[in-house]
Amino acid sequence: MPSNNRVLIIGIDSLEAAFVNHLIDNKTSKGFSYFFEGGSSTLLKSTFPPDTLLAWPTIYTGLLPQRFSLKPEPENPLALKVNSRLVRNKLLGKTFWDIASRSGKSVCIVNPIFSYPPWKVNGLMVTGPSFGLKGPTMSHPARNDVLCYRLGTYGRIPLLPHEYSETLREAVEQLKSIFSLAYKLFNEDSYDIMFVADYTLDRIQHYYWRYYDPEDPLHPKFMNPFRDTIVNYYRALDAIIWKFINRFSDECGVMVLGDHGHSRRPLRLISIDKVLNPEVQCKYRYAELLKHLAMLFAYHARIDVLSYWFIKKMQEKGFLGRLMIKKDSDDIIGHVIRSIKEFGLKEFVGLKLLSNKSREFIDKIKKVLADSGLSEDAFTPYEYYGVSDSLEFEADLFMKLKGIGNLQSTNSFLTLPNFTRRIISGGHSLFSVFLAYDSRKRIRFKTPFMRVQDVTPSILSAAGLKPEIKFDGLNVICYE
Repeated sequence: MPSNNRVLIIGIDSLEAAFVNHLIDNKTSKGFSYFFEGGSSTLLKSTFPPDTLLAWPTIYTGLLPQRFSLKPEPENPLALKVNSRLVRNKLLGKTFWDIASRSGKSVCIVNPIFSYPPWKVNGLMVTGPSFGLKGPTMSHPARNDVLCYRLGTYGRIPLLPHEYSETLREAVEQLKSIFSLAYKLFNEDSYDIMFVADYTLDRIQHYYWRYYDPEDPLHPKFMNPFRDTIVNYYRALDAIIWKFINRFSDECGVMVLGDHGHSRRPLRLISIDKVLNPEVQCKYRYAELLKHLAMLFAYHARIDVLSYWFIKKMQEKGFLGRLMIKKDSDDIIGHVIRSIKEFGLKEFVGLKLLSNKSREFIDKIKKVLADSGLSEDAFTPYEYYGVSDSLEFEADLFMKLKGIGNLQSTNSFLTLPNFTRRIISGGHSLFSVFLAYDSRKRIRFKTPFMRVQDVTPSILSAAGLKPEIKFDGLNVICYE
């Protein structure tokens, strides 16, 4: 690495490799293509589940979310607000910019999530409110000239047709505001580490996926004004990245990364509890059955989008899906298996084994899942994260379902449509992308893919720093 060891890092929430490759293959990229022509790229493996609340703190610290007792993102707004404050306090002093500051490196940090209000660093830190918090843009040390820039995570949920245009406009304004501020601040002084993060792409991919994906059952067949929204958003990001590369790449190494990828959200939900405990005797509650039949009619009749806001809330709260009274009974392999509800209505499921946790039993569960065709992959937390020391995980077995989501209820139909897709048709995926470029040395990755816990050790190594603590990740970057 060059003697000055300066590093610029750009974080993009939900950066999906398929769209990056699409721009490069169509020769419409300047920014992203720079890393493929003169730099290096690799897939970046997220936490399990691939959740913003888990992945970014791990990226910032090189420590697994279990070190902070972090759980997947709750849907409840009050819980989000409380979590935002708790995560912020747990991050204090542990981030790569804190470690760099203590080592005498000057840093400029712009808009890291879960870092509001900002704290003292050796340089400048500017943040905005995130996930339920409210307030103005703040900096440490305090500066009045940053107040006009709107940072953080915010934005409406588009329900009615005209709101999709407003949501897109708002996201673009926020995107421009964040990177304009970062560009201004990075040019003011010669910082050793510069970091800026943006979260608007995640929102765009969640809400506009069905407009992009022709195989999505909700894809408009005729009038589709938002067909190119996601691709155009990547083009805007590409132009921004090119601007930063063009200005800073001669002076420092440049890295671009995401916290997870993005894909189509599951079309159907299935009760994993019921599949894994098939001999459980149940009976229907007739009132609940009638309610669900009404919701099924509303779903297939494609009644106004506003109706689905209520359906979404009911499904998140568990009011949809709990149809049966369950009698206590063991399943066919002699153990009670329960899915972890905190993972949400997604295809990433944690299984809690309420009795024997032996390796033989876990392997038996894996075989049942594979033979049933439900599981795309299944692994223990230790296999997924590659850790050897004892940690308390919220599940004994992680499972990636194959094209379906978990109904998350012990009292349910076996399957139901995913009602919430009417609003949120895009969902998170396990792999994002990590891009690195240095104008003076060729970069190589030591491993087939990178993990989110490898980011901080790799950044510190690129900055010429040795770790203060034992990370859960490794430095996976070397220079030829």
